[in-house]
Amino acid sequence: MLSGYIAAVVTPFNDGKVDIRAFEKYLYYLIGSGISGMVVCGSTGESLSLSDEEKIELIRSAAAINRGKIRLIAGVIYPVTDACLKFIDKAKEYVDNFLCTCPFYIKPSQQQIYDFFKKLNDSTSRGIIIYNNPDRIGTDIEVDTFQKICELENIVGIKECSSDLSRFSARRLSIKKKFSFLSGNDSTACAALAMGATGIISVSANIAPELCVRMHNAFKQNNLEGFAVLRDTLAPLHDLMFEEPSPAPVKYALSKRGLISNELRAPLSPVSAELQTKIDRVIKGLS
Repeated sequence: MLSGYIAAVVTPFNDGKVDIRAFEKYLYYLIGSGISGMVVCGSTGESLSLSDEEKIELIRSAAAINRGKIRLIAGVIYPVTDACLKFIDKAKEYVDNFLCTCPFYIKPSQQQIYDFFKKLNDSTSRGIIIYNNPDRIGTDIEVDTFQKICELENIVGIKECSSDLSRFSARRLSIKKKFSFLSGNDSTACAALAMGATGIISVSANIAPELCVRMHNAFKQNNLEGFAVLRDTLAPLHDLMFEEPSPAPVKYALSKRGLISNELRAPLSPVSAELQTKIDRVIKGLS
């Protein structure tokens, strides 16, 4: 079962190209922090701006550095089923799991969503994590559809980004198999844990991984006083990481840590000077 804090990894660039050297340095930092996993080439990794060749290079590098220490998850974000299947086939030898969105923009029906995940399930023995993000994708996975998808053998978890936290209880109670329920929103992760989430796929874990891990451990150990302190300490960071379009804020913060350059691919651009000042202040308080 996937649990704890899983970092949504960024993709470093240097003069427009993927910076593998910086990526490796950055991953060593994350892997040594106590997090339980990482998502490479997800939305925080600017997946839509990467070629398949760049994605495989990143995933191969991550696997070589990780060597099974923590869970390695590859993002699968394409609007066409065949593109998902081809990418899964290329990446399956390197990763533990795939994090798969519904096809975006086309707003598929619930039956089409099921058919999509059925084809992905049948294409690999790797565990597949459903990524439900209705605000970005344009389609929500209903509870009945989720229940049906979960009957498929290789569907092992869901990253839930809906603002409706009751989804965790509704989905958890709708199935009987062992399953991972992951929050995709740092700002509501604490509430999601109380509603039955087993872990968090987190942007903030890039910047304060040790604090995030400590907070999760405090919750699991029923140390509610320690949990509350860490919850409130991390809350300003969560807000700033999405004050401007992600992953620009987290890339700026990582550049201040000396891990990567503050570079994105258009149409994304670096954060404003005003937000830089806010992030500098919060990071200083976390040190």
